[in-house]
Amino acid sequence: MRQKYIYVLILLSMGFATHRARAATPETAAADTSVQLDIGAMHTQYHENLTPGDDENGPTAGFGVGASALLPIRPGWNPDLYTALNYDFSAGNIHYGGHYIESGRPASATDNAVFNRIEAKIGLGYQIPGNGGELIGFLAGGYQAWNRNINQKGVIGTDEFYHSFLLGGGIKLDTPLSPTIVASVSGEMLALLGGGIALDNFHLNQSFGPSAAQRITFGLDDALSGRLHIVASTFWQHFNYSGSRPRVYDFYYFIYEPLSTTTQFGGSIGVAYSF
Repeated sequence: MRQKYIYVLILLSMGFATHRARAATPETAAADTSVQLDIGAMHTQYHENLTPGDDENGPTAGFGVGASALLPIRPGWNPDLYTALNYDFSAGNIHYGGHYIESGRPASATDNAVFNRIEAKIGLGYQIPGNGGELIGFLAGGYQAWNRNINQKGVIGTDEFYHSFLLGGGIKLDTPLSPTIVASVSGEMLALLGGGIALDNFHLNQSFGPSAAQRITFGLDDALSGRLHIVASTFWQHFNYSGSRPRVYDFYYFIYEPLSTTTQFGGSIGVAYSF
């Protein structure tokens, strides 16, 4: 009797260890361990906190590529290791409402805008008892840039390049809705560091101070057929560029970049391959 009791305890402990060693539930692990390609659209709203200032708004189209993994650190450990790398590109013509450099008169034109963003994440995921979900806390770092090219001579912003590094962290929650569908939501708080602007029309480079960014993303992953998945997401993000110190150019131009606010939101759909 005692030997049978010990045998049952060994089987139970082996089953518990096996469950703990698995990276989340199979559907969550498959959704977070994949490479993907998507296409999408983004709407940008830009505003300078200055009078007279510049405003821009409008949609752009683009694509994204990424890879992520959610794996056990080692058998018997509850935390799972989470890593991700994503690159997003978006370009198009958005409306510019600003002013001329010399006269200050209002100007209406088009910005042939190009946006680039790359972000890497690393963190730990913890299984949520009961619903099979996974709560992931992560650190994040990356880079973003905006090539601002106003197609009308003599206005502010004719040929400017905004850029900044990203550093911060966030939380991601994965929730299986069915044996094949996983929903996710993530929130991030990031700092914009080492940023600046290149004013190519004046051959000047100016540095920005640190500022903040916030980003919220909702996602769906559907295991369509085996390892092939359909993925969709929508996002909202907001950030400020802190501006630069005034500089004198060509003896009479007084040039500086004012504080600005940018809000972007959009969505995408694509395919993923779980490995």
